[in-house]
Amino acid sequence: MSAAAIDTIQVQRALVCMLYDPAYAARVRGEGPLAELGERERALLRAVDPRALRTDAMRRARAVQAILEEYPVSAALLGVPAVDRFFSSPAFRAAVFERGSMALSFGTEFLKERALGVGALEAAIARARRPDRPRPPGLGCAANVAALVVPAGTLEWYQQARARLGADPLRALAALRRPWTQRPPKRGREHLLVEAKEGGEVSIGGASEALVDLLRAADPPRPRAEVVAAAIALGAEADEADELVADLLGDGLLAES
Repeated sequence: MSAAAIDTIQVQRALVCMLYDPAYAARVRGEGPLAELGERERALLRAVDPRALRTDAMRRARAVQAILEEYPVSAALLGVPAVDRFFSSPAFRAAVFERGSMALSFGTEFLKERALGVGALEAAIARARRPDRPRPPGLGCAANVAALVVPAGTLEWYQQARARLGADPLRALAALRRPWTQRPPKRGREHLLVEAKEGGEVSIGGASEALVDLLRAADPPRPRAEVVAAAIALGAEADEADELVADLLGDGLLAES
């Protein structure tokens, strides 16, 4: 076997998935095809002693805890076992193989619409807390800011839900016997801005429809001329749109990347 022909990066990433997901480890050892691995890589992984994958019995539990800390209300709506299933999902494996964020993949690829606007809000908070995530070049919504449209009343419902979970949401979730039956709002439209501050504090508040739509139009970043054109399309006067964009840059809501 030629070592040069083996994709060691894919082997390492597959091994991470095997550490978190026994079902995936069994698939790697099996005979069915896996798009992300060739037979040379699988031969190496099949040679790994299965006991080596079980040396840390709390590995997956710690990872679940990390998700619960960022998505406590979504977890209360879905139940902790549903969060645990993320680590056996294609979304988790994609995050590992593509070097993505586990928390962001949970919100955007696994949770999706299942927690309604509350899930979108918690995913936006997780995104704003990661301003160093990779972004294409251009002018865009600042990396520590997320603009979103959710059903009307979502923010108030979310704040009440966080209060219901108390000062120690993890303890409350650990004691949860079944998912909450009370559901977040489904109708109407509410425009929100999420902004992560230095030190970890996050502010969430309402914003105008035009501002939210413009920031969403600039996510991901685009050439400045396209952002100005989007401002005009959303109602800004043509001779004032460039100044508006400059003001948003000065306010830290838009940023060059």
